[in-house]
Amino acid sequence: MEDTPMHLSDGLANQIVHAIHEVVKRDTNLIAPSGKIIASTDPERIGTVHAAGASAIHRGLPVFVDDAHPFQGSKPGINYPIFLDHAPIAAIGITGPPEELKSYGFLITKISEVFFKEQHLSEEFLSESRAIHYLVTSLIYNNIQDPSQLHLLLDKYRISSKKQYAVFALYMNDISLETSLRFYFRGLACPLFHYLYPNEWIAIFDEASFRNFIPGDFSARFHGQVVSGLGSFTPIHQLHHSYRSASLARTHAERICSDFYDSRCLSLEFVLEHLPPEARQILASQVLKSLTDKECHLLNCYFSNNLSLTKTAGQLHIHKNTLQYQLNCIAQKTSWNPRKFQDAVFLQLALCCLEA
Repeated sequence: MEDTPMHLSDGLANQIVHAIHEVVKRDTNLIAPSGKIIASTDPERIGTVHAAGASAIHRGLPVFVDDAHPFQGSKPGINYPIFLDHAPIAAIGITGPPEELKSYGFLITKISEVFFKEQHLSEEFLSESRAIHYLVTSLIYNNIQDPSQLHLLLDKYRISSKKQYAVFALYMNDISLETSLRFYFRGLACPLFHYLYPNEWIAIFDEASFRNFIPGDFSARFHGQVVSGLGSFTPIHQLHHSYRSASLARTHAERICSDFYDSRCLSLEFVLEHLPPEARQILASQVLKSLTDKECHLLNCYFSNNLSLTKTAGQLHIHKNTLQYQLNCIAQKTSWNPRKFQDAVFLQLALCCLEA
């Protein structure tokens, strides 16, 4: 058996003996299954062997020690086994007259069990967190080092190869939001979600849980505290593609000062962001090089009004004939006529490249 039950930290072991000492006002020892004293209010006893404590653990029964005892390293007192999941894992020894101390038996075991159960739950949580971390990062980074382990985890978390999944990638301004995000995504019945150091949060939606996601509600809850993007739905083993598109959507959300952007809601600006900067610069400079800032502004107004002469002229406070004349001038300068659909698309593409 291990010297330290459950890999108990020195800090927690000391916390246990001092908590009991506060109640009984007697020297208190925490004893491992090997009999080694791993924490004590009497520093000289730490590391020594306590045979009575070891006997209490192995028998699963209290051991009372008087002056005429046969136990190596033991002083008169009481020794109670501590149980976790119905098995003895350690013992608490209290130094003093056994008859005086027996009345504390129930209390000291309950105090100890509370600490051990808390440690056990913490270890389970850490183990669960490590498993989810491995699963999420293996999928989104396409870094599958152990396929058999991955498939076990997919089965454990009921992730089906027959379903489609999408990555929701989020940056948070304050990592204290992690608890709120965990509560929020659990409420959506999201199959997997996990915090990635230092400030990224990943959620993996299936189509059923995504139906519970309402962008407006999300933005109302976390406005100004996060920037996020949703990737495309893919089979689980292609989730790295979804993470890539979610990251691009998140970058676009940040550029347009939004809390959230869905990569499936294609816009010209979103597509252009993924062109190499050099290509955007060449396109903008070649098409718009002969235009003034005023003419570029006129084109933006014209396109935002869906090529309506009347609405554009009204917005610019000019006569419609003046607008037509200026559009004709732009056509002559660029060889692209903004009043023709295909030419207008190309001019708008160049304007978007200029602004990107």
